[in-house]
Amino acid sequence: MLATTLCFTQCTKEEATPAKTGTVAKPAVNYDQESIKLMNKLVPHMLGDWSLQRVHIKRQPYNFSQTEIGIERDTVLQELAVLSIRQAAVPRTNPKDLRHPDFDCTIHYKGKSYPMAFWLLANAEHVFNNTGPQASFLLRYNFPTGTRFPETEEKYLDSIGLVDNFFVETTADPNTMTWRGLNRGIDKIELQKR
Repeated sequence: MLATTLCFTQCTKEEATPAKTGTVAKPAVNYDQESIKLMNKLVPHMLGDWSLQRVHIKRQPYNFSQTEIGIERDTVLQELAVLSIRQAAVPRTNPKDLRHPDFDCTIHYKGKSYPMAFWLLANAEHVFNNTGPQASFLLRYNFPTGTRFPETEEKYLDSIGLVDNFFVETTADPNTMTWRGLNRGIDKIELQKR
């Protein structure tokens, strides 16, 4: 806990790092301000209807969910589903936190639709060095509060690892992006705007 606190304290410090003799000091970076700038660029790119063109699943022998649905080796699923992403109608925080934009989405899979949601967290490596993925997020189902019985299709999407943590990588092409899985099963998803 102490190490985490010290890390984040250091990330938001606004003093310039003293330069060694004969070098130029690196200007201070305000993590919050730079996160907001990054999110302002990233949000418009994220919005729209996206085809999950290629979903790369890495076989994990200890992952019972994969075994249960018959994934026995590394697998690529083609045109798995369509994900409609829009800004959240009701933000998670009040006032709205510009560093962490909220999204509501709907996944359309095998003739059924399920509500999902996520919010972005700027990747520190990208904020400070302009390298690596732009942000991370947790994609989760967003059903209304109450009792419900999961359907086979939504359990399948969960079992392959779609309900999980991802890094998002975009390029100059506004019609493509890549999500890199961080935990369970999905290694990467190549998305194509429809």
